[in-house]
Amino acid sequence: MKFTFLGKSGIMKTGYSKLLFVSMALLIFTFLANPASAVVVSGNTHLQVEVSEITPNPARPGEDLLIKINIENTGDEPAENVKIGIEELNPFIFKYSTSGVYGSGTNTERIFQIEHMRQRSKVELDFHFIVSSEAKSGVYQLEFTIKDNDGTSFSRRIPIRVEGNPDLVLIGTEIFPVNEDNSSSGALVPGEEFYLMTAVKNAGNGNAKNVRVMLGLNDSSPMIPLQDNVFFIENLSAGSSENLSFKLLLGSNAGVQPYRIPLRITASNEAETLQINKSQEVGVNVLNQAKINIASLKFDPEMPEKGKQVSMILRLENVGEGEARFVKARLEGLEGSGSTDAFLGRLNKDDDAPAVFTFIPEKSGEQNVTLLVEYEDDFGDHRLSEDLTFSVIRTSDSIIPFVLAAVLVLAAAIFYLKKKGKF
Repeated sequence: MKFTFLGKSGIMKTGYSKLLFVSMALLIFTFLANPASAVVVSGNTHLQVEVSEITPNPARPGEDLLIKINIENTGDEPAENVKIGIEELNPFIFKYSTSGVYGSGTNTERIFQIEHMRQRSKVELDFHFIVSSEAKSGVYQLEFTIKDNDGTSFSRRIPIRVEGNPDLVLIGTEIFPVNEDNSSSGALVPGEEFYLMTAVKNAGNGNAKNVRVMLGLNDSSPMIPLQDNVFFIENLSAGSSENLSFKLLLGSNAGVQPYRIPLRITASNEAETLQINKSQEVGVNVLNQAKINIASLKFDPEMPEKGKQVSMILRLENVGEGEARFVKARLEGLEGSGSTDAFLGRLNKDDDAPAVFTFIPEKSGEQNVTLLVEYEDDFGDHRLSEDLTFSVIRTSDSIIPFVLAAVLVLAAAIFYLKKKGKF
């Protein structure tokens, strides 16, 4: 390496060989660092490839994609049999290519050949693809290779951004009364608190941002939100979902009829070039529910006796808001013979009716029985179970009070007669 010093100023100049080395290193680094270009050097030919256009950019799922490539021979000699190959990588599907070298026609092969390229000339190739409709947002790559007649090759991957559009829908929507565990009927009674549970799903092929799901209730609605009526999600990627719930109160003055709860969804795509504003409704029925209680219980005669017929009279009352239909009652566990079934039919709100069981007890002492009441209302079938206890006396036990009373009367009479001196 040669250095030359100039006078007393101490100025140093590098040798020509080092300057050439640095220049070549910078040139090679420039080609490798640029993702949109590639170079093939063979002999005195010098092929350079540049991506001049990607349309649209970003690409869209289900739409066409155009990639324009310029191949330039910057060398001093012509290039012969230059082959350009395109690898078909998901989600891009090759359709055809066009170029002046094909005249007005198209090429449907993924490997193309340019038989002759003059020095200092350029050829433009247009590659046409379709982007898979299933493609999700992200950065994908297409790979192309360049090879000349001498077998020198170079490959490069072109990064292509795909941006799909989100599509937001509500799925799995259910109504859960607060006082019931994991029970969704889709129906409510006036004055009841409930949860509206649902999930917002991004069914599109693009990510969504700033997602808001809002209750769209107006002042005339009997539905009253008990918590925040807006659910916010910062990002919701394609194919994913997020659970959410709203707590509400159904006003006690709500009419018995079907209602619609409107939900509004707003969001945008990642680039904020698409704004989403859509509505979806959740149906709910408001019904009245029946409720059966035991209003009273009595026996005829009042003291059941072993071996003698007795009637148990249970008065059942509907204390609910709805109509009870097909009401029937049954005694289980009775130790005796007789009728243990009763059919009451229909009980409207505040109505009552007797269920009469006539039987003969088989033993005395304390008796334990179970009353089963079954009925139907707007919510379906219901079953009420109640344990009852009553006492049965022996027949001989019923004579004792009368004998004892007669003895007392007789003793009082004898005492009175003795006092009068008549005994």
